[in-house]
Amino acid sequence: VSTREYGERAGNKGLPATPRDGAAVELVALCYQTVKWMAELHVTGTSQYEGVVRRDNTPISYSTWAALIRDNFEQRFWYPEGGFYRDTVGAGSGGNIKLRPNQAVAMVTAPDLFHLEHLSLALGTLGRQLAGPLGMATLAPGDPEYRPWYNNADQGSDYTTAHGFNYHQGPEWVWCMGFYLRAKLAAEKRAEGGSFEGAGGDSEFYNKVLAPHRAMLSSGPYRGLAELTNRNGEFCTGSCPTQAWSAACLLELLEDIRHC
Repeated sequence: VSTREYGERAGNKGLPATPRDGAAVELVALCYQTVKWMAELHVTGTSQYEGVVRRDNTPISYSTWAALIRDNFEQRFWYPEGGFYRDTVGAGSGGNIKLRPNQAVAMVTAPDLFHLEHLSLALGTLGRQLAGPLGMATLAPGDPEYRPWYNNADQGSDYTTAHGFNYHQGPEWVWCMGFYLRAKLAAEKRAEGGSFEGAGGDSEFYNKVLAPHRAMLSSGPYRGLAELTNRNGEFCTGSCPTQAWSAACLLELLEDIRHC
């Protein structure tokens, strides 16, 4: 039986496993930072461009664009019932109210979009529901689509897992841990008026959290950090055994701590 036939057996061939057809939280944050930067370049005379022309041929300045995102972000993305930020807004697939770690990327990229109280609540939710020993679950365990064991060689008939269809539906990605911890550090410093002492007391907290990563670095055959794990840090045969962004995102955390 060919791989194509197996894919057709499961009924997931050619379909998006994790549709995010709305405005994704981290992409909105990246857009905000970009247009804010472009506005600053224009003010300083570095760039001659003040803004862009929209599809209806009306102009909008970069500063106005940034203000629109900033003034609407909390209202659109904050989900008070769950204590976290929506993964997307405007999705037609029902994926708006999903608890995923992508919001941590937005927290680090554009911290001024977030109200401190909501930010602290969301980080608590991420820590309780998504944080594993090495990585962050890509979907909350309570979600009906949660499938935390990844096997790209699965040639079965289960639509939700065949051929690794659940790649972003629960397995714990290591690179996301870096962004979560960076967001946590920045939020605690912000709450403490810039003091590192608010980050779990001192650097001992981060030393403890990073202990499993040090163990993997020292014991793994490639002396690197894996791409992902299964639930609760379980070894995943389908994971790349060492991946650059897993290490890079934690190196950025260590650099943040060094500059505290």
